[in-house]
Parts: sequence; structure tokens; C-alpha cells
Amino acid sequence: MGWIERCYQTYEKNLDQVGKPSASIRFGWDAPILLPVAHTTQKVNVEISLTANGDFCMARVLQPDEMTTVIPCTEKSCARTSGAVPHPLVDKLQYIAGDYVAWGGRKKSMWAEYIAQLQAWCDSLFGVELIRAVLNYTKKGCLIQDLVSCKVFFADEGGHLLKKWTGAKEETPPIFKSITGGDQLETFVRFSVDGNDLSFNPVIWNSFTQYYLSTLKNTGICYTQGREMPISLLSPYKIRNTGDRARLISSNDSINFTYRGRFKNAEEALSIGYETTQKAHSALRWLIGRQGIQNGDQTILAWGTENEPIPPITGDAYDIVDCSHSDLDDDDDDLGTSNEATEKLPHTREAFAAEFNKAVQGYRHILSSYSQVSIMVLDSATPGRLSIRYYRELQGSRLMDNIVDWHRNFGWELRYRKLQSQENGKKIFIPIVFEGAPAPADIAVAAYGANMDAKLKQQTIERLLPCITEGRPFPKDIMLAVARRASNGIALEPWESNKNRSIACALIKGYYHRNLKEEYTMALDETCNDRSYLFGRILACAEKLEQYAVYKTSDEKSSRPTNALRYEVAYTMHPAKTLALLRKQLAPYLERLIRSEKSTFVNELMLQLIDRIPAEQFNNQSLTELYLLGYASQREEFFKKSNVTTQTKTIKATDE
Repeated sequence: MGWIERCYQTYEKNLDQVGKPSASIRFGWDAPILLPVAHTTQKVNVEISLTANGDFCMARVLQPDEMTTVIPCTEKSCARTSGAVPHPLVDKLQYIAGDYVAWGGRKKSMWAEYIAQLQAWCDSLFGVELIRAVLNYTKKGCLIQDLVSCKVFFADEGGHLLKKWTGAKEETPPIFKSITGGDQLETFVRFSVDGNDLSFNPVIWNSFTQYYLSTLKNTGICYTQGREMPISLLSPYKIRNTGDRARLISSNDSINFTYRGRFKNAEEALSIGYETTQKAHSALRWLIGRQGIQNGDQTILAWGTENEPIPPITGDAYDIVDCSHSDLDDDDDDLGTSNEATEKLPHTREAFAAEFNKAVQGYRHILSSYSQVSIMVLDSATPGRLSIRYYRELQGSRLMDNIVDWHRNFGWELRYRKLQSQENGKKIFIPIVFEGAPAPADIAVAAYGANMDAKLKQQTIERLLPCITEGRPFPKDIMLAVARRASNGIALEPWESNKNRSIACALIKGYYHRNLKEEYTMALDETCNDRSYLFGRILACAEKLEQYAVYKTSDEKSSRPTNALRYEVAYTMHPAKTLALLRKQLAPYLERLIRSEKSTFVNELMLQLIDRIPAEQFNNQSLTELYLLGYASQREEFFKKSNVTTQTKTIKATDE
């Protein structure tokens, strides 16, 4: 089943949402709307109020949150670039004002075409009195005169509308703030009749839809519905946002290489019903606005035809827990303040594990084997052409299995996220610890740096998506790129170095599990005799020995990088040679510990690990990425022992 049919089904199952803006503070003034057939949205600047007879009452400049307007449109007007193609009701002054030229209009007036089209609607079986009132008014040809008279528009001494405001800034009239560039001649106008807002009236929507469908004469077999109906010749745009001019379906090149000699005309290549494509594109636009993930020109969308909540497929494990509170909990409305919402989210590893399991079970309950989930990636190579880079349909239960597998097997302890809260009127950031897979966007940054090309980031995320949703093998080149940058921690800020290391470990662990069927865990594996893993543990010992010596034998707490960190890149390339150099560098620190009668356990462990490496493997062959797992696991083991020691001392002091 294709994306058009899935989107069409989504529209049909959400008919009660047609014309209703999505109620969420996330969208602000541009809340996505599931549009009626033969309608689009437009930012409108001025509303004119009329009587039932079509007489002018008043006009006002719309506020920013009122500007997004549902307007009727034809196939040609929706895709217009030039030519006399007016919208049927709401449009610019160039189309609806009979006195456009008289007040300084520079473009060709298309008022006659607008009146003819509106007249045809009113004369049809589907005409309504509210629209006839607009027709009666616009026929008078005095629209701009009325707007000037009521101080909505402003003209110069020559009787032409001002192109921009030249007076004091603080006295700028609302119309100049409403229009980009301030040119009054570019104003969009809508109407209300006897207090009825025509642009949000279901009766008007239905009237125009029925009228326009009755005018379509080009019929054929719709490939989606499999029945004869009026066929669409032009595909809608405004898919990713209101300013998007790219189309998914296009056939306007009939003389070059579009058909390649296979078909006589565009209809033979693809035949889609007008109503089908309108509903499918409207549903796609609505879904993207509600739950699409934007990354430059790239859009990632996952949805169920029953409007089921879908876990964030491009988020990390913490995003799943966070989103589950809004998607699955019934008591979200009880979260009165941001502090209360923050406190509900887990801040520790143990609490997060419980919340993650709860979130997974919640999504599993909703996304059963009967649920159908579609996943789509859209991108545009040019401003006018939009492509589907990735599309898959999965059972809801299978998608959840793949997402859980991703976060379990590519999971590592991550410490780089913080929650923003407030305390005593000040912003504070609460560090959080959780175990799970990193987000694809974070993986891309870890692999290629924050200053990578936007297209490279999009392509990386696109390549990672099947690994999450379908359980495909992980790309080796991305894993190695992250591992290389993680090995060069000396070139990064400490927080970025720690973040890259944790992401690298997550990917290495998952890569070996999924691609090579080898198991590694976050916990230190004392039985692992892999050469690179052991060398990684040795490097962690070298770092710990220096840090411990400085901490125990010096009053100054140095913040300079350790020798282990400084030599890490060389260590990965020539481990035996660099280790010998590290041992010389560590000798003074070891002597300080011995003189101070402090523990030399770390040095003894280091020597034991060196002895475990066979003589034939103790050479300068480059280490594999597994050294990072050994290094990270050994560091974590030191951290745990340090915590246990601290807790023991605290208990003894309390007892005494």
C-alpha cells in the first residue's frame, strides 16, 4: 500500500478534525489544519465586514494570530505562478479590487476574471446568499476607496496607496506592520457577512467543494481508489510548511525526458483522482505540522492511520520517556507548572529505567499487531521538487520491537542532557543520567562535528533511520567516524569529549551485537582477553593513577589534561611504544604515592593487565575501536569503587 492511500485513509478517519486547528502551544499561530477539499491556507491582512445585501460596514487589520485563513482554491489558483488565475473568494487587491489601477496598482488587474469566477459559483446549484453578498460588494469596484475612507489604508497626495510608511516609527499604522515590505498593494483581503466569518464557515467550505467538483470534466481511473472520478492534473504544494513551493507529483515536462518514450501523456504514467490527492496531501500536510520532525529541508514523519501516538523514532531514550508523559498519561493537565513537569521526569539511571519500561509498555498497548504505522522521509533537491527518500509501512508491534532493540543493544550510560527548571526565580539546569541509545542527530554531530554540512547531517540521519525502525545493520563508516573523534578527546572541550565517548561506546557495543553477533556490555568484562580491550583498560589505569596521585599528594587540584589523554591518539596507533612512554611519565606520580604511603592498587592492576597481553600481540599494531569499551568500562569501575569507599567512610563516621 502506498503513501497516498495511507494518507487518504488518515483523512477519512479524521473527518471530525477538518477545519479545526490543532490545539497545542507548540504550534502557536501556525497550528496545522486538516483542510477541506479544494481549499488551502493563506496569511490574510485585512477583514472586511459586509451586510447581507453586500454593503460595506467596516474593515480591520488582522492580528498575527488571526491571519492564517482557510480559503477556497482551484487546481490552477493553488499552483499559480503567473497568469489570470484568481482564488475564488479570498485574494490580493490585484484580483478583488475593481479600483486597483486607479489607486496606483502596478500589476495587471485581474478583477474581471475574479468577478466571472465568483459569479459562476453564485449561479450554480451550490451558491449561497453569503457569497452573493460578497459578489454584490466586489462588483461595485470601490474596495480600496472604502479601506482608505475607514483609515485602514493610507494614500499619498496624488491618490496612490503608499508603498511604505514614511512617518514616525511609533505612529506606524497596523497595515504596514502586517504586510512584509509594507506595500499596501500586496494586501490579502477576506470577508465576513452579518458577523459570519466566511473563511471558517463549514457551509461555505462544503458549498465550494461541491461546486468545484461539479466543474471538473477530465475523468479517469484513480490508481488509488480504483474507480472512475475527476482526475488531478496539478499536485498541491505547501506540504512541509506554508512557504513550501515543492511538489511531490509533477508532470509539466512533456517535451524532454519525463516520459522517456514509455507513455503518450502524463495520465498514462500516473492517474490520481482530484479528491483523492486533495485529501492525501491535506492529511500529509496536517501530520507534518502536528508531529513531523524538521531538519532543514528534510522532514521525518511517522504516523498511524488511527491517529495513534508514535514514540519519537529520531529521539534518544529520554525523549521516549518525555513524550510518553504527554502521549499516554491521563493526568498531564494536572501539571500546573514547569517545575512540577520537571520533577515528574526521572533524573537518575534507576528511575529512568523504570520510566522507560513503563513508556514502552504504554506504547506497546496502543501499537498492537493490528496497528499500521507509516514512516516517511521527505527532502527537496530543488525548491520546486520534493522527493520521498524513505518510506516504510510496519505493524505497530514490530516497530516497537525494533525501537526497543535499538535502545537496548545500542544503549550506554549517557550524562550529557540537562533539564531546565526554576528555583527562586532563577534558571537552573538539572543534570540527568539515563541509559539508552543516543539520538541520530547527536550521532551525526559526534561523527562529523557540529560544523558539518547540513546535507551531510541529513544524509547521516537518513541512513540511521532504517537501523532504528527496521533493525538493519549499522553503517560501519559512521561507527568508525564517531570512534575516531572520540579518541581525540584532547582536541575537544571536556563536556564534548565525554559526550562523544559515551556515544562511541553505545555505537561500538551495538555494532558488534547487530553486525558481528558479539556481545559486550557496559559492565567491565574481566574475562575479555581481546588485545584492544585490554589496552583500553590499561589506558584507563594510566589516567586514574595520575589523577589519584595528584589528588592525594598535592594541595593544588590541577585541571590540566592527563598524560594518558594527551597521548591517546598516538596510543591507539602505536600502543606498545606509547605505553612505554606513558610508564616513564607516570613514574614520578607512582613515587609520590609510595612516599606518601598511599595505595598503588591502580599500578598493580595496570601491570596485571599488561601481563595478560601475549608477547606476540604486545606490538605497535593499531588498536581497534574496542579499546574505547575497555577504557570506558574500566573508568566506570573505578568510579563505582570510589563511591563505595566514600559511602563506607560516611557510615563509619556516623556510627562513631
